[in-house]
Amino acid sequence: MTARVPPIADRPTSSFHSKPIASAVLSIALLTALLAAAGCSESEEPQAAASPPPRPVEAAPVIEVPAVETIRFPGVTRATRRATLSFLQAGTLAERRVERGDAVEAGQLLAVLDNPRLQPGVAAARGALAEAETRLAQLERDTERQARLVERELVAADDLEQVRAQRDAAAAARDQARARLDEAIAQLDEAALRAPFAGRIAETHLEPGDFAAAGQAIVDLVDTTALEIEVRLPAQRASGLRTELPGRAVRRVTDGATTDARLASLGRASPGRTAPAVFTLVGADGFAPGDPVEISLDFAARPGMAVPLSAVVNPGTAIHRVFRVRDGRAESVAVQVGRLQGRHVTVFGDLAPGDRVIVSGQSQLLDGEPVRVLP
Repeated sequence: MTARVPPIADRPTSSFHSKPIASAVLSIALLTALLAAAGCSESEEPQAAASPPPRPVEAAPVIEVPAVETIRFPGVTRATRRATLSFLQAGTLAERRVERGDAVEAGQLLAVLDNPRLQPGVAAARGALAEAETRLAQLERDTERQARLVERELVAADDLEQVRAQRDAAAAARDQARARLDEAIAQLDEAALRAPFAGRIAETHLEPGDFAAAGQAIVDLVDTTALEIEVRLPAQRASGLRTELPGRAVRRVTDGATTDARLASLGRASPGRTAPAVFTLVGADGFAPGDPVEISLDFAARPGMAVPLSAVVNPGTAIHRVFRVRDGRAESVAVQVGRLQGRHVTVFGDLAPGDRVIVSGQSQLLDGEPVRVLP
């Protein structure tokens, strides 16, 4: 009996032929991926190796500052010669002949005081002096008469001594009466208030008819031809003031007018109080008492370097730093900040005159990062 062979189309396909084909396709895909990855790595490697472009910054030079610190102090000009005039006696202000702002001459009558006791006091003093002079004259004649009688031995010498003692006492009483008269006349003269020097009336304190106590201010007189400034200094500033420097710059706040000033006097600071320093204005044409001014004073200080204030970077610690440009790179330098000098600040650190420090563009700048200084 012959076996039946199935047709070829009905035979099952062998797995021996399908597995090599799949492996070949997978190998080709992996090879393509590896080649693509290799190509990508080769193209990115030059970009990673290339350095970043230099950061554009602005730089300014480091300057050297002398051992002098300049500080501006506010002040108000005032007259060098000024006086607050008052009466030595109490009374009623009978007359005031000046007003605020009037110009007066030396010796000019400014005000008159009414005191009922002053004129009668002069009259009484004159009467007492006349009485004392009359008694002294009588005793002088008695002394001469007693002396002649003693020479003729008609009276005892003791009587002559008694008359002479009375005469000497009368002479002393006459001198006292004359002094009281001078005092009464002086008090009467003091009832007339006169200007001790030429100037201008700055202020009036009482009106005619007001009661004026002894020593109470009546008017303020100032001499506008000479002006000065008083500045209050702490003890350490007063000791460091450079008194050998002749001129000080004074600037008027209202319009910027300037002039010079010289140190006239320097006081001492006491516990809880500052030291007064008085400066006389030189050639202050156009200045008047009461002008607000600023005076620049020089003090002895530690020498150092100065950089623009914008160059100082504070990293949030007690140490400040600046970035110095060297060989096209930013170099971080730790500094100690000192005093302000206008738009600059004094720093102490590893800096030299002529070094260039970055003043703009240093935000998030790293030490050693390449930079490009803008012109």
